[in-house]
Amino acid sequence: MSETVKKREPPPARNVNEGEDEPLLFEKGRGGRRGVSLPEWDVPRCPPEDVLGPAGVRSEPEGFPELGEPEVVRHYTRLSRWNYGVDTGFYPLGSCTMKYNPKIHEEIATRPAWRDLHPHAPEETVQGALGILFEMERSLCQVSGMDACTLQPAAGAHGELTGLLMIRAFHEKRGDPRSRVLIPDTAHGTNPASAALCGYEVVEVPSGKDGILDPDILRSYLDERVAALMLTNPNTLGLFERHVRRIAEQVHGVGGLVYCDGANLNAVVGTVRLGDTGVDVLHFNLHKTFSTPHGGGAPGAGPVAVKALLEPFLPGPR
Repeated sequence: MSETVKKREPPPARNVNEGEDEPLLFEKGRGGRRGVSLPEWDVPRCPPEDVLGPAGVRSEPEGFPELGEPEVVRHYTRLSRWNYGVDTGFYPLGSCTMKYNPKIHEEIATRPAWRDLHPHAPEETVQGALGILFEMERSLCQVSGMDACTLQPAAGAHGELTGLLMIRAFHEKRGDPRSRVLIPDTAHGTNPASAALCGYEVVEVPSGKDGILDPDILRSYLDERVAALMLTNPNTLGLFERHVRRIAEQVHGVGGLVYCDGANLNAVVGTVRLGDTGVDVLHFNLHKTFSTPHGGGAPGAGPVAVKALLEPFLPGPR
């Protein structure tokens, strides 16, 4: 194999920290090495060109490094030791991808009954899994004070989009589509993007001197154009919004709805049921508040819970 591999140009110089000079796999490769030797099976060999045609088969993988399995494993293991993660250090910031998840939760999530469940399996064969999901929806409603829930959104920002689309559908059904979404300057950073993606005009509302939303300031922003207010509690400054009930009454007074971003729900879940404070829509970041596995590129989860008036607009099976 090595005789036909084209000579590669040397890679550009790399900026590395002291003690972290790891050659590229392309630099370490040597002709004739193999990562794995496939055993002979009782199934006859089939030349790839017989299936793919001569034009679909290369005689050699051009430019690929040739290495043994131990070299590849050691290379990536060394690189992984230079990464900073929750297993090697403390993260003082609220980065959603770096919350610590107990290892037993990861073990549960990778059990074959979940991991190997085909998404198109017949309903009659997955009643146990569907039952668990149903009970989870009911539990989320119970702890949040909401009436109905969907588990479909795959992440927090996806949950925001879902919630806002339901709000839009609600207003349109009433023949009053509305055009604005109010967002405090201390709200979660993805809120303006989600509102704009739904076609709304984003209106920023300044917080008070104490860093929380002041009902007296909010009053001047409220009119019949407002579809919703997006609130984060605690807000991005880490402060608890203390006037939620009064704010909700103001927004409802002009026909708008209140969306609560669950990015920081850890601080209030189990203490306050946000649905009891006048919130109409709430999304959960399950990888934060309930420590579902989310590291290493695993799927996120952003369920959305709503009050009864929005239940008809929940996304259904497709």
